Amino acid sequence: MVNLTYNCPYPLAQPNHVMRIIPFVLLLALATCSAPRVAPAQVRTVQPIDFWLSPSGNEYFLLSDSRFVTRNNLGKTVNEFYDSSLGLPTTVDVTNPFSILLYYQDFGRVVVLDRTLSELTRIDLFATAGLQQPGAFARANDNQIWVYDSWDYKLKLLDNQGAVVRATNDLRLELQATDAPDEIFVDRGTVALLFQQKGRLAVLTNYGRFQYWVDLPPAERLSWNTPYLTGYDTKTSWRWTAGAKQTKTWALPQVPANGELQRRPRQTGYVSLSADGITTIVKTE
Repeated sequence: MVNLTYNCPYPLAQPNHVMRIIPFVLLLALATCSAPRVAPAQVRTVQPIDFWLSPSGNEYFLLSDSRFVTRNNLGKTVNEFYDSSLGLPTTVDVTNPFSILLYYQDFGRVVVLDRTLSELTRIDLFATAGLQQPGAFARANDNQIWVYDSWDYKLKLLDNQGAVVRATNDLRLELQATDAPDEIFVDRGTVALLFQQKGRLAVLTNYGRFQYWVDLPPAERLSWNTPYLTGYDTKTSWRWTAGAKQTKTWALPQVPANGELQRRPRQTGYVSLSADGITTIVKTE
């Protein structure tokens, strides 16, 4: 079942991390000698909490200290992005490795990164004309951005500068749903809105026109990796492929392993991330 196992890249960042904390440790040691009542410093363990796969299979990890990291092509160094003022991103999109999107919904910010995770620009959605209450977010098919506006219940398309260029009709009327979608999934000409409590996907065209509903089987966990959405728990496992009108049940060896944090579906199985930072490719068909 297991074809390949290798370590998550964050341990490779430790030498640089240690170099940064050595001066602090030395100062702390000196302070401790002169003031023995000062409690010793405690080392905080940094662990992966989520990961994403690019179309070429490159892995990107979100760490518990809010760092977003990836290995370079040689696998010997780690690129990282970190902004302590933003915390953890709500949505991450790595489908275009030259324009990676990190969305921080509480701050209405979109951070755009290049392939080395250097910041290219930021988009302030709260300052965007015609967008009042940004909610669910996704990259559009043409590298623009879809944002659901919970103020007027419309799905809005933004260009690369953050300007609204298109909006759907009021989706409360078209979908007969008053709740805002939890997530947006996009693949080519398909835009899917996830209503998790209802267990349904509303499938729209790339122009925002409603097409049909997809009923999702119950599952404790959901995971998206273009063009696949998978749902799974200890009893079931299923997959939906963008454009399909129903889900497909997977066979059992796919229940979550002990300590599994996340999995991302692929064409012939999935990649699993364990709590100790190990990613494993599992083939299921």
